[in-house]
Amino acid sequence: MAGIVAILLSLFPKFGALIATVPPGVLGGAGVVLYGMIGILGVRIWVQNRVDFSNPINLSTAGVALVIGIADFTWIIGDLTFAGIALGTGAALLIFHGMTAIARARGSEHVAAPDEPESTDHGSRPSKLG
Repeated sequence: MAGIVAILLSLFPKFGALIATVPPGVLGGAGVVLYGMIGILGVRIWVQNRVDFSNPINLSTAGVALVIGIADFTWIIGDLTFAGIALGTGAALLIFHGMTAIARARGSEHVAAPDEPESTDHGSRPSKLG
C-alpha cells in the first residue's frame, strides 16, 4: 500500500518540489535511522530464531552481509549495478551455501540443513541456519 501511495505522489510535481526543500542533512539523518532500523530488525530475527553464532559459518555470513549492506558497497557489471542491501543479500547466500558445502566436503563438523533440527541446549526450537 505504501508503494502505491509513493507512486501516486510521484505523479505530482508540486509534491516533488516540496520534498526538494528538505535540507540534505535531514534526509541524511532519516537515511541513518532507516538503515539502522533495518539492521536491527535483521538482528531481532536472528535472536528470535536462536541462530547459533558460535558456528563460524553463521558468524561469517552475518558479518560480511552486514558490512556490505551498511557500507553500501557497489559492484558494477556492464550496465548492471548491485549495491547495498541487494549485494549484501547475494553475498550472504554465496557465503552461507559456499561455506556449508566446504564444511560438508571436509567432514569437519555436522552442518545442519536449514530445516533440520540441531542438537543444542537452546530449547525445543531448531536453529534456522546451520
